[in-house]
Amino acid sequence: MKKIILSLMIILSFSFFGCTSKSGNEAIVDTEVVIEDQEEESQETSNVVVEEKKDLLTSIDKVVEDVVGDYRDNVSIYFKNLNTDEEYILNDDTYYVAASTTKVPLAMMILDKVNSGMLSLDDTISYIEADYEEGTGSLAYSEPIPDITINEALYLSIVESDNIAKNMLTRISRSSVTDYTRSITGYSDIPYGNYTTARQFGIMLEKLYKNPDNNPYYEKLLNYMTRTIFHSGLDKYLDYSKVAHKIGTYYRYYHDVGIVYGADPYILVVLTKDIGELGGDLNSDSDEDIYLLDWGDEAFEMIAELSKGIYGAVEISKDI
Repeated sequence: MKKIILSLMIILSFSFFGCTSKSGNEAIVDTEVVIEDQEEESQETSNVVVEEKKDLLTSIDKVVEDVVGDYRDNVSIYFKNLNTDEEYILNDDTYYVAASTTKVPLAMMILDKVNSGMLSLDDTISYIEADYEEGTGSLAYSEPIPDITINEALYLSIVESDNIAKNMLTRISRSSVTDYTRSITGYSDIPYGNYTTARQFGIMLEKLYKNPDNNPYYEKLLNYMTRTIFHSGLDKYLDYSKVAHKIGTYYRYYHDVGIVYGADPYILVVLTKDIGELGGDLNSDSDEDIYLLDWGDEAFEMIAELSKGIYGAVEISKDI
């Protein structure tokens, strides 16, 4: 009887441990299946992200196609991601009248002279009659026009786009902005008379952002560009504090150029001509005889929509 009981206990013992072992193995197998499924899902997600990142320039091209439409020949665009060096280019070597965008390289040239000790931000500039020019800015409405410091002139020329301040800076610089731009961009054939291409301006902005000579005053210029009073272009649909930019307008030309601090910082230069219905002497060869009937509203809205779309494309490309 004892032998029978002992045999039964042994059999039950093996049965118990056998069941335990099987149950444990099933749990391990189930865990492995879950891990494999998770790895597959992770790999699929990773592939989607990689595809989105790789497709940034295609996304930008789609934005340009949707926004620019039939005006493709009237717009030049230069985009550069300052972290990845990815570039998007449209008609980037077409020359335009730079208008007030030239105040950025002028300010850079002045600040280079300040950094070298040739000028000081506290130096005073006395107004002379030759400095007068109509346009935006508060100096034209001052009576009399006061003496101002170089720092004040820089602020007015960038934040308010004051033409008198710009002329005062040009006069005391004793240098040509065209020559300065040629030296920075490497384009020795840039015509005199305030002309630029999207690519050339992009190179200027890259120098301003990367600051290879460690000019401590460049940050001041970027700050002034962020504080501009003009918000109809690159920053219209964005957080103003994320866009350091400068507009330019001249009859049929409407531009906005700047650096956008998005998920990746990037340069965006948009130069336009003849966006919208024209008025004036349409048979004239002079830009001054022909103007846009809406005074650039359609052009700036196009720039704003491009900026919004490109900002979104960059954000998605970094959305991990």
